[in-house]
Amino acid sequence: MVADNYRMRYVEGISQYIKRMNLVYKDIRRSNMPPNGVVENQAFYRERYRDMLGLKFFTGKVVTPAEIHYVGSDDICRIFRLNVYITDEIPFYAMLLLPHGVKTPMPLVIAQHGGGGTPELCSDMYGKNNYNHMAHRAMERGAAILAPQLLLWSRTETATMREHAIPYNRGKVDVDMKRFGSSITALEINGIMRSLDYVCTLEEVDAERVAMIGLSYGGYYTLYTMAADQRIKAGYCAGVFNDRDVYDWPDLCYKGSALMYQDAEVAALCAPRKLYIQVGKADGVFDYHSALPEVERIYEYYAAFEKTKNFKFSLWEGGHTISDSNEGYDFIFSALRLNG
Repeated sequence: MVADNYRMRYVEGISQYIKRMNLVYKDIRRSNMPPNGVVENQAFYRERYRDMLGLKFFTGKVVTPAEIHYVGSDDICRIFRLNVYITDEIPFYAMLLLPHGVKTPMPLVIAQHGGGGTPELCSDMYGKNNYNHMAHRAMERGAAILAPQLLLWSRTETATMREHAIPYNRGKVDVDMKRFGSSITALEINGIMRSLDYVCTLEEVDAERVAMIGLSYGGYYTLYTMAADQRIKAGYCAGVFNDRDVYDWPDLCYKGSALMYQDAEVAALCAPRKLYIQVGKADGVFDYHSALPEVERIYEYYAAFEKTKNFKFSLWEGGHTISDSNEGYDFIFSALRLNG
């Protein structure tokens, strides 16, 4: 049809506009969040960040008490299932693992699964997975594990994921949360923080020694939760850090985020705390090439805090998994030795 030429020009025009605005907004982000400005008034930038996500939407008092149930023990730890409430209607599920023979109170590591994952999967409780013993490697160092469940479990069986035939529509939940002025990210970060609120009341856990580690979506939530919650003293973000102009997935973007907060700026809100970012050259989900310019910008923020040793970047030869190297674990655990 002759009119299809007009429609094609319309589509092409939109694409060209977005490319141009990405370049314009990249410069605006730099000017809106200068490194020295973050040092001088990080609380201001953190509050604006929390507003962008819509975290304030969930700040009302929840009267429904947390629930914790002892499951049993294995050779490594005692196992508990935990429900905390984001609202009176929304129970947020997590697993709590307390390793045997560790002096209490012990440090806590939040171990966050990624897409298609569950707390059980990233804790090696069943089947093969691509987490490379993420939770167990932390327990071997004497840390308790809090492993939250995000709205991301797999509904089909794969080589590295177990089927959970419980339907959900993450995209629709995100749209509805954004209609209300919030986001799926805010909902789930609130769930992680409420879980942390509860676990930090337990005598087995040292509330002053908390770190977080995650792969893929779990790495994203590690970065974005650490930026929102200063109780997290160190973070290990694996297999996700990148340029959101390139990977502009709907549930990883927010109103006005191109103006102010994409991954590098969110990392700035983690400074000067210890942050370890890992990307793989063979990662089939996120191309590391577009991550590198964003990583360079993080160094500027840590330099402004005069804490460049508190940020490390690892570009390794592997794929979409946690590295075999102990460097990242050594790095984040060095921030947890606050009590000697």
